Amino acid sequence: MATTLDCLMDYLFPVPFLTISIFYFALAFLKHPLLPLTNFESFKEKAFAGLWLQFGAAFAEQTPPQISTLLAQSKGVILDVGPGSGEQLHRFSQPQNITAIYGVEPGVTLHDKLRESAGEVGLGDKYHVISATADLDSILPGLVKAGLLKSNEVSAPEDLQLFDEIVCIRVLCGVPDLRSSVADLYGLLKPGGRFVVCEHVMNSKSTAANLVQRFWMLVGWKRLMGGCELTRDTLQAMLEVANEKDGGFAKVEIKQVDEHSMITHIVGVLTKK
Repeated sequence: MATTLDCLMDYLFPVPFLTISIFYFALAFLKHPLLPLTNFESFKEKAFAGLWLQFGAAFAEQTPPQISTLLAQSKGVILDVGPGSGEQLHRFSQPQNITAIYGVEPGVTLHDKLRESAGEVGLGDKYHVISATADLDSILPGLVKAGLLKSNEVSAPEDLQLFDEIVCIRVLCGVPDLRSSVADLYGLLKPGGRFVVCEHVMNSKSTAANLVQRFWMLVGWKRLMGGCELTRDTLQAMLEVANEKDGGFAKVEIKQVDEHSMITHIVGVLTKK
């Protein structure tokens, strides 16, 4: 049971984090003063990448530990969505069972560190970095370039069912269109494949935490944290997509952890029919 002090510390967590984020936006401006005028998206990417390269590992340490057990069971061909600079890759602790992992990461500034991290945990040549967002139109050219798919092979939705497993760790909070991205990723998963998620979501079990989430969203959390939203009902979106496509998932094994927290997570596996 969380104490009052625990809750207070949790609710104030964004104060130093947002302050640091503002610093890295200022630093990016000093390094690239014209970039906000010529390419604001690239400017935001560089600012957030600077923050993440310094503090991503510390933030990853706060990931719910249940995800390590799930990723230890990973096998086959895997799509790793939004891996950042690879702070979570050590959780794929049985690399001998993995055929290949395709890491879809739009932050090009993070790619070198991502490749380095893959090598450090024994994934090496098995890990392929794709510069793309979590959308089908963005992912497909990368898969063609990586040799997993030929452009003339796609004639039916079944042709895109390429992956035994899709992994999303703290990434669906930041995609521009949640349902669209979930639908695109769902279409890439093989029948019987695992959709492994560890996502921070809207806290529907604590009124106080939910109000704090909404407060920090109003203050500017999304703008300063790479588009991250604290108040998404990610599980509901995933269930609705599966129901529309196939009448639901074959199995849903999801738990909400840190129920008192403004950074509450859902962790588990959804198995496709």
